[in-house]
Amino acid sequence: MSGTGNSYRVAAWIDEFLRKQGADSQIRSVDGIGSEDRIKETSRDLLGIVHPTHGFTAPWHVIKFASRLPRGRSTRAFTVATRAGLKFGSLFLPGIAGSATFITALILFLKGYRVRGLMSVDMPSNWFSLHKIQGRKKQREIIERSKPAVEGFIRKIHSGGRVLFTLNNLYELLLGALLSLISFAYLLMGRFFLAKLFFANDRCNGCGICAKNCPVGGIKMRGKNRPRPFWKYNCESCMRCAAVCPQNCVEAGHSWGVILYLATTIPSSMYILSYLGTLIHGLAESKGEWLGTVIDLMFFYLAIFTLYYVFYALIRIPFFNRLFTYTTLTHLPFWGRYREPDTVLKKLKGK
Repeated sequence: MSGTGNSYRVAAWIDEFLRKQGADSQIRSVDGIGSEDRIKETSRDLLGIVHPTHGFTAPWHVIKFASRLPRGRSTRAFTVATRAGLKFGSLFLPGIAGSATFITALILFLKGYRVRGLMSVDMPSNWFSLHKIQGRKKQREIIERSKPAVEGFIRKIHSGGRVLFTLNNLYELLLGALLSLISFAYLLMGRFFLAKLFFANDRCNGCGICAKNCPVGGIKMRGKNRPRPFWKYNCESCMRCAAVCPQNCVEAGHSWGVILYLATTIPSSMYILSYLGTLIHGLAESKGEWLGTVIDLMFFYLAIFTLYYVFYALIRIPFFNRLFTYTTLTHLPFWGRYREPDTVLKKLKGK
């Protein structure tokens, strides 16, 4: 899976190295593999899963994909996660993949694959929802610095070695454990919240390029006269929509995010349990804790999906569209959007 090209570029480096060694190597997009295009189940095959990091863990789409792979029957395998690297002056700051490679490696192991290597590698951060995208020069410096590390990794795997107990993996294991609750919360709630921040500003002409190129089908064009993108629940926040939009109209609503946060964090369980406690004596003491968690979670899902319909209706009104557009940092002219410099769109789609 590759949203803006980082994971594809790493996969391309691996593919290039293996081909030079005479191997019959292929790159296949996760969203392009169907039941008729199964992974071969022979012991001489080498399967690698290269994917981004979302919420300090593997994206849900990748977890599902790995879970649906055929039994490994001792097929050798490796997993590589790209993480958000940054550069300030001469200092390269590593990203955090956390549990990303360990999750996919564990799934592969349980399915019978012989896991031979894990690696997380820095690539330029594409998370424009959170920060300004760094300049092209810094992007290339981060990319060029990572290529030798990837080649060293696959060289050892190809020669029959293992890349498991490394300082990099220890770094990720420790941070992954510390951030495990955040990763769990991201998969359970955070990814839905982040998906519902996206909207198209008034430059949108309804071309539908974002929807056509979404790797998980997470965008639907809605409206007859002037269709606009509607981000669905299965959006992975991979940022491809923002990277490929010819009008540069995809925004992440920061002001809307504040409203959404306040709305979804209303202590609904406290009010509901307080009311139910007056009707059912002892409810709050006996079942209040777990029941409160369930109520809060249900309220979160109900609120976030319902409010996005309201938000979507509002941004179709020019006044509100401009209001939310000019109150988000992503609309600033220097903020930027990211796509891996040497990766064209058709490669991201597995063509």
